[in-house]
Amino acid sequence: MNILVAEDNKFTARQYKIILEKKGHKVTTVDNGADCVKKYKEVLKKTEFDSLDESPFDIVLLDHNMPKKTGAKAAKEILEKNPRQKILFVTGYQRWALEDEADDLVDKILVLEKPFTLSQLERKIQSLT
Repeated sequence: MNILVAEDNKFTARQYKIILEKKGHKVTTVDNGADCVKKYKEVLKKTEFDSLDESPFDIVLLDHNMPKKTGAKAAKEILEKNPRQKILFVTGYQRWALEDEADDLVDKILVLEKPFTLSQLERKIQSLT
């Protein structure tokens, strides 16, 4: 799978990349919500004529609390561009806290609360396929 990871903690982002690539995924990392949306739009622009049903990434994995733009705001912008995009939030916030900020996203995203095991992360990713 082709996965876009937005995580501001460099160590955590590196861990995601290492683990997911060991599982055979292609991983692109960015360190804030604004760069996530920018990267998404860049790749979408390159692939938009390949197939209108295709997403540029199989999954967008978002941290919620990031500089420049929260994960919720990034998710909203991505879903405006592509309502079929699969998004997984990995967050230290409880799901209800996300719902307060991103009530309109609740049915469109999957949430994995920190702390979690790497096998839990892999199961969540597989559940999106």
